[in-house]
Amino acid sequence: MTRAVVAGRTGGDSALAAIPLETRHFEDLGHSLLMPMMQRVRLAQERAGELLGGRTVWMVNSTALGGGVAQMLRTLLPYWKGAGIDIRWMVLHGSAEFFQVTKRLHNHLQGQPDDGDMLGIEDLTALDRAALGHAEALASLLSPGDLVVLHDPQTAAMSVPLERAGATVIWRCHIGIDHDNEYSRNAWRCLRPRLAGVRRFVFSRYTSLPEWLGGAETSIVTPAIDPRSAKNLPMSYGAARAIVQHLGLAAGVPAAVPRYARANGSVARLAAGPTVLDSDGPPDWGRDPVVVSLARWDRIKDPLGILDGFLARVVPATSAHLLLAGPDPGQVADDPEAAAVLAGVRDRWRRLPAPARARVHLACLPLTPPEENDAMVNAIQRQAAVVVKKSLQEGFGLGVTEAMWKARPVVASAVGGHLEQVQHRRNGLLVADPGDAGAFGDTIVEVLRDPPLSARLGQAARDRVRALFLNDRHFLRWVDVFASALGQPAGAKPSTGPAAEVPAQPLPGAAAPDPADRDALTGLWNRRRFETELDRARQNAERLALLSMDVDRYREVIRRHGAAAAEELIQSIAQVLAGRLRPDDTLARMGGDEFAAVLRDATPRLVQSLADGLCAAVREQAHATGASRIPATISIGAAFFDAGAQTRHEALLAADAALHEAKVAGGDCAIVHPS
Repeated sequence: MTRAVVAGRTGGDSALAAIPLETRHFEDLGHSLLMPMMQRVRLAQERAGELLGGRTVWMVNSTALGGGVAQMLRTLLPYWKGAGIDIRWMVLHGSAEFFQVTKRLHNHLQGQPDDGDMLGIEDLTALDRAALGHAEALASLLSPGDLVVLHDPQTAAMSVPLERAGATVIWRCHIGIDHDNEYSRNAWRCLRPRLAGVRRFVFSRYTSLPEWLGGAETSIVTPAIDPRSAKNLPMSYGAARAIVQHLGLAAGVPAAVPRYARANGSVARLAAGPTVLDSDGPPDWGRDPVVVSLARWDRIKDPLGILDGFLARVVPATSAHLLLAGPDPGQVADDPEAAAVLAGVRDRWRRLPAPARARVHLACLPLTPPEENDAMVNAIQRQAAVVVKKSLQEGFGLGVTEAMWKARPVVASAVGGHLEQVQHRRNGLLVADPGDAGAFGDTIVEVLRDPPLSARLGQAARDRVRALFLNDRHFLRWVDVFASALGQPAGAKPSTGPAAEVPAQPLPGAAAPDPADRDALTGLWNRRRFETELDRARQNAERLALLSMDVDRYREVIRRHGAAAAEELIQSIAQVLAGRLRPDDTLARMGGDEFAAVLRDATPRLVQSLADGLCAAVREQAHATGASRIPATISIGAAFFDAGAQTRHEALLAADAALHEAKVAGGDCAIVHPS
């Protein structure tokens, strides 16, 4: 259900549609979140209320159905509403001409030539004309001081008229290219003057920023999934199999009624089926592994490349089948090319020799009602032997995130947001050249032939999503974005970011030591002093390296040796760390088994060497605790804090992410994020 609004009136010719949002609460996520994050979320909710002070936040994008942006807005914004934020979701209506122009702009921003022509004056005039109508419609609904978050190039030209109307405008770009080419540069030249009204820019990756945009006015927010949505809720093998059979994608008569769990806790029966199904007979998923691709029908997603790699390498080597599935193109309003891409894939499938065609299956899944689509995707991903994503470019790739959350092994191209999620051979497999269909097929075969590898990658993938890509961390980052857009730096309030430690020696210009700044157990600085030093570094625009450290298997030490021995171990490790750091470095203990350090004038190579040395020193030390000696190791995550371009929170998140990678890798190691 939608309510169409234009300049204060309703009607079928409206410029915008208001999309209703449910209300959900972070507390309902329960065991899905890491426990330390719940306290940070509660603090962030309080901070959001103070920052926004009754302002409305308007989210504006180009479609309510299909693609990762619509999925995130539909599933994540209800938690913002439950946190007390007055949040509204508006979707643009546009002509066929408008969406043709914005699709070309979308392709060019990702470096794709499209029809080979650059955008011309007529194209930009059509874009501006539509944007003015959209902006006028929204402006009629705004109150002074409201925040408007515009998503992707379809909305960019709205920024100037909305800024003139008194809105604080944030532009969220979900797409980009790792290395600019003539098409992406030209697209950015077209967009730049149309983004003049933007107060704050938000990207998924720093590599997506255009050359003219500095870091000081930019935030990095990685997308996220809702573990309580129908797409990501737990689903039993039997329930998933019944749904896949109901869809005509698996052989056999359903042994059970196709039912799925809804986000509100109820159970519903699945009624919808594919709007397109090309198959010479469904596979037996219990006998033959099925490789699954779930993506929009988009040339950049390269469905024909997936098909080529599967036919050339997977078919001769295994009994696997391939399922290429995507949304019904008729239900994706902002993608005028989808129908043509699907038609090309179907034509290719029809022309395959019968034995090859029998191993390949095509399906279009209806997007309405949304929760039924979510349930279909959930079931298909959980039944998949391998989930593949062969994008030629990728903004982030929530399809990868969703599959990783379900502990499925992922094979993905090494581009864009895939690089943020998949660590090669730790929690998935990456193919270096996205255009190499043969290498892609060979990598799929490797996973299919090695069940232990498949299981290990899948479990590590789920752990990584739980730590980094759920909606708790996403909410924290957006609260920081609002603070930056409203002129309040993240350091102005108590940190809601990852727990950090305090320096052992003050940075230059620090005040005389205060006993209240010391950790009682180790004598190192505590959290309060650590954050004070980081804020001072920000004022001085220093570039620092941050190390986040904790003791591996510390709970096991407490269980086996007792709390007193564990405290002695912490004291011993503190002495080892303090002895290895340079005189002008800063070491702190936050509490428990967690330490942090601030390093000045450090290069990535020096930080890696120093962190490796810290790991080795702790490992090699025989830590005396009473009459016994306890062996111990630590894990370290390091990131750089460019105080002139980043918030403290952004740097701490990066160090926390690196620490998680070290833990997932097995501990007793250091992971350094060089930028």
